[in-house]
Amino acid sequence: MFLREYWYVACASSQLGDAPRAVRVLDRDIVVFRGGGRRPRALADRCCHRGVKLSLGRVTQGALACGYHGWRYSGGGECVHIPSLAGGRRIPERCGVPAFPCAEQDGYVWVWLGESHGGAPPPAPSIDGFAAHRWDQGSVELGCASIKGLENNLDWCHPAFAHPWTHWQFYTALFRGLREELLELRSTPDGMTLRGPVPEDGGAPGQRSQQTLLSFKLPDRVEVRSLGGPSRRIVLHFVPTAPDRCRLEWMIARALPFGARVRFRQEEPAILRQDRILLESAELACAEPGALREHHVEADAPALLLRRILESAARGEWEQRRASLPERRVIRVMA
Repeated sequence: MFLREYWYVACASSQLGDAPRAVRVLDRDIVVFRGGGRRPRALADRCCHRGVKLSLGRVTQGALACGYHGWRYSGGGECVHIPSLAGGRRIPERCGVPAFPCAEQDGYVWVWLGESHGGAPPPAPSIDGFAAHRWDQGSVELGCASIKGLENNLDWCHPAFAHPWTHWQFYTALFRGLREELLELRSTPDGMTLRGPVPEDGGAPGQRSQQTLLSFKLPDRVEVRSLGGPSRRIVLHFVPTAPDRCRLEWMIARALPFGARVRFRQEEPAILRQDRILLESAELACAEPGALREHHVEADAPALLLRRILESAARGEWEQRRASLPERRVIRVMA
């Protein structure tokens, strides 16, 4: 179940240089490259001549040339040059490859795989507050479905167990034990938010209280930010690449406001590796013969709402479905 009428991250802007780059988005193999004016372009990653991957080629005069016979494609997918054609011979009609809308915004190259129905897609998504931070950025392949990554990062109660020595909730639980907390779950027009801990009476927290806000935004983004106290900001995109695989594009705001706006890191952060091992284990359980029956408790409410959002969005019914849900739900957990 892929949501196609959305923008997805193809790659980090810093990772698209002079050479073309192969990426997988949903169920499509795509090549992205910088065409005329260094503008990013996206094409299906197959030459229409012999089927060779265009990502094995090179960028020439703002067009993408296949590495096999040099057939050259514009950013719109039209074949504009065939070196083997003798003088006076014309390029055969309908020579070309599918092209996809492509844009660059807030540290990423984005691609749109939906139907434009003759019109342009909406503007590429922005990351609120992007210019206010310096970021570390990276990319990790995950052997699990995108939804598992999303659920995991909306799961308030797992860090104390899943992230020894890497997450603040682990240290809190280590020194004071688990305590009862209230969380506020809300649906939004494009996803959901989870905030906590919140006061028993539902009012505003005290001036010295620090809260965490988790948010999901269709189709694949989870953000983590602190409200009050030391600033903390994480932006995660779980880009589906197959029914049981995804690519995590991560950005974490740096503590000090110095250096490059975005600094790409090749290494996988320890906290993300801890999650990956657990999520890939859960994916294997789903692939085993016999249906896996999950058992849920109150703390699983965010994950269950996420599933409802994705299922409704796939049918184009989230707006109507949301109208039937409570505006606010308070969840009682031990964390």
